[in-house]
Amino acid sequence: MNTLQGQATEQQIAEWKKKHKYGIYAIEAEGYVAYFKNPGRAELNCAMSRADREKPLDIYEELGRLTFIGGSEEILSDDQIFIGVCQEIKVKLDGKKAQLVNL
Repeated sequence: MNTLQGQATEQQIAEWKKKHKYGIYAIEAEGYVAYFKNPGRAELNCAMSRADREKPLDIYEELGRLTFIGGSEEILSDDQIFIGVCQEIKVKLDGKKAQLVNL
């Protein structure tokens, strides 16, 4: 098994899972790994406030920064890696699925 740069121990992952109410997830890219907590309303509101037609990636950068809990910061700081990471962070903006029911 290859060790990724920024890889946390099982003990650290277990501690993060206990600490973060909505759970955690990891993103692996180009030999690096970073860990994030699932966003709550506060993080989503803050990230959405960065929405700008001129700079559409700012929202993903802000959400990544707000929810980063450990691992390699290279995931967020390297432009080429971050482009791919944006697609994974975007999934977290979708949240849980809901259904509108007309009555």
